[in-house]
Amino acid sequence: MTTHSVPTVAFDPVDQAMRFADFPVYDEIRAQGGIAWSPSHGGFWAVADFALARLVTTDHDRFRSGSGVRIPPNGTPPTFALEYDRPAHTVHRGILTDAVGPRTAPHLDAMVRGHARRLLATCTGDTVDLGGQYAFRLSLDVMFDLIGAPAHLKEEVELLAEALFLYRRPLPDGRDAAARLQEILEEMVADRTAHPREDWLSSVVSRLDDAEHALSEREVHGAIVALLVGGHHSTARTTACLLARIASEPDLQALLRAEPGRIPEAVEETVRLQTPLRWFARTAADDVALGGVTVRAGERVLLLYAGANRDPQQFPEPDAFRLDRPKGRAHLGFGWGIHRCVGMPLAQLEIRVAVEELLAAAAVVEPAGDITWTSSTEPRHIPCVLR
Repeated sequence: MTTHSVPTVAFDPVDQAMRFADFPVYDEIRAQGGIAWSPSHGGFWAVADFALARLVTTDHDRFRSGSGVRIPPNGTPPTFALEYDRPAHTVHRGILTDAVGPRTAPHLDAMVRGHARRLLATCTGDTVDLGGQYAFRLSLDVMFDLIGAPAHLKEEVELLAEALFLYRRPLPDGRDAAARLQEILEEMVADRTAHPREDWLSSVVSRLDDAEHALSEREVHGAIVALLVGGHHSTARTTACLLARIASEPDLQALLRAEPGRIPEAVEETVRLQTPLRWFARTAADDVALGGVTVRAGERVLLLYAGANRDPQQFPEPDAFRLDRPKGRAHLGFGWGIHRCVGMPLAQLEIRVAVEELLAAAAVVEPAGDITWTSSTEPRHIPCVLR
């Protein structure tokens, strides 16, 4: 890093205190011009300005993803497409698009809706937890079904996702989460190699022996991580955030019942406001002037999507939930550029269906106690009464 004076910020992306204290940090960075230097984990630039963040996400030549997008690294195989640059990225994205992209997602409606209805049918009793029993379970069931992953791993994968991504914390039994995930990946690949099936997992594993379109073992592992772990947790958090708001705000609930065509607007505004994937990093390939500072080649830039999505220059009244927000889809909640979330169509479908099926199953959804938030973007338990 250069020695001349630059804006600085005390920000550690894996500091557990940031679970509920990150928004003031984003405000601080924007007040300094939108970009500031953090000395944590060897040092990196933190960007909370919307225009600057979007600029970096679209400048794929000068800001690369192949050196990793997490600060600090979490020890998992590089996530398929997300942590690769062209040309490998192009190949990876095509494979994932075939599974969850815009041409495929509409055909998954019946499957998603079936899981939602089944889960709601089991939500009996005086109080229902729309977080743990519904939102977090739905995306897990959908992704396991889509991939063809062994159902007995669901609970463990949920724990691993929490331990490895976003605000990280150790596994309850003290095991190394990255090492355990690696064991699971090796077991799944070995099983599908020996016993192939008609599912996505088998199709990806078969690429190990495809002479024309071969993938390395590391790439196959990264492909599984992209969907198995990354493909459900962020969707679950967003679903839970919207369900918590619907349960807590009778006027919003009444509006969405009367005008179900506006549920997609509610989905997009929730993604913007809550931003379940808070940040991803890039590495500068050259010296770049950015927001009044010089980012040197080899320095890392952490794109704070959650901060950019509350930039008042882009979103007037940024902390308000507004269905009528102009350019409501122009947020960074799914990223931007070539690394924009390939599973966005499926995530949008899942969240919308979760709301539609809940409102169809119950004439009234109302709180039955305090919501348990494990971070500002995760209402893990949402106790409700359904009538």
